[in-house]
Amino acid sequence: MNYDKLIQQVESKGNETFWFGKTDIVQVEKLESMLGLILPSSFKEFLENYGGGGIVESEISGIEDNDAELDYGGTVWGDTVTCREDYELPDNLAVIFFKDDEVCWCLDCNLLNEFNECPVVSYNLFNKSVDREMSSSFKDFFVEYLELRAQ
Repeated sequence: MNYDKLIQQVESKGNETFWFGKTDIVQVEKLESMLGLILPSSFKEFLENYGGGGIVESEISGIEDNDAELDYGGTVWGDTVTCREDYELPDNLAVIFFKDDEVCWCLDCNLLNEFNECPVVSYNLFNKSVDREMSSSFKDFFVEYLELRAQ
């Protein structure tokens, strides 16, 4: 899906954006191997086109500098490892948003459907459990993320 029109609308409303830059499929596959997960198609497409990022201060975790092994905050690998170690994040979840040790949104890769999509869920860091489904797919999640900021 082409998100560029929505991104332009977001930016025209005065929202500052930051993108990690395109990621090649080799790095996406490396990330899947490191996580031990198959990522949904729409998230892989997002990584390939944008790498990660989004609205400044609310960036979506990704692959920075086309290097899946970077393990600091803001990367899927770094955020997922941190949450696995510090908050008992289950192995079937891949973090796509982690903020202030309070908010953690993930892809539930155990629930991949026949269209190779899975839900985005909220992981409660305090209860150490999934507390709700936020969207049925990353694509729907990302469209809503952009549309809310384009208004």
